[in-house]
Amino acid sequence: MKVGRLELLNGSEPGKMFLLKDLSVFEGGRSPGNHILLKEPSVAMSHFRICRKDEEYSIYDQGSKHGTLVNGQEIERVVLQPGDLIKAGELEIQFDLVDENAPGKAASCAPDLEAMTGQPEPDAEEVQDEAEEEQEVAVKTATVPALLVVEGEEKGRVFPLVGKTKFQIGRLTTSDIRLHDGKVSRLHSSVEQVRDHFVVVDLESSNGTVVNGERIKKTVLKDGDHIRLGFTILKFTNVRL
Repeated sequence: MKVGRLELLNGSEPGKMFLLKDLSVFEGGRSPGNHILLKEPSVAMSHFRICRKDEEYSIYDQGSKHGTLVNGQEIERVVLQPGDLIKAGELEIQFDLVDENAPGKAASCAPDLEAMTGQPEPDAEEVQDEAEEEQEVAVKTATVPALLVVEGEEKGRVFPLVGKTKFQIGRLTTSDIRLHDGKVSRLHSSVEQVRDHFVVVDLESSNGTVVNGERIKKTVLKDGDHIRLGFTILKFTNVRL
């Protein structure tokens, strides 16, 4: 079986390669928590996401400031083909399908602690720009936490997390967040507000609960996190009611 591989063509680490195997979702960006850590100033903290289904890899832009380009075309989502050229900011990346034992670092263990400790501190102007960018996003989205369906039968639907502190997710008609997905368990997972944050808990579901590509039992959610339940992907974010 072939697996995807990303090779950096320029920037500070030309020739570095990431193997896209073992997981079904890979996050790429400048934040150390990404599976594909790209240490370039023009790359957003969370720049793109790659979803894997067998030997098919789809790339999604994460609303980045400079966008994601594939073969010179700005995209929101596209299925990658061997030899495709991805551009994130000023960074150029080539996608290929290779054997599982081909050279490259498995992009399956985030965060990369070695890379985190080796990163230079951002300067004041960079921090200010990042803060302004985050503020712009906050103004546009605003006020209440929610789960946004980005992939699946209910794509585009928004489930505000208001009015109670615990929300059951599953196929049951009594679920607070009901998903019409055959791979989702009747009672799959729950999201609970604990003080000033939200926690997602897997309820011993058949196919598991995956957050940012990692199968979890329980984890604290951060803004922008992606939760995969069966064929459905939910984004934890803030929305305007």
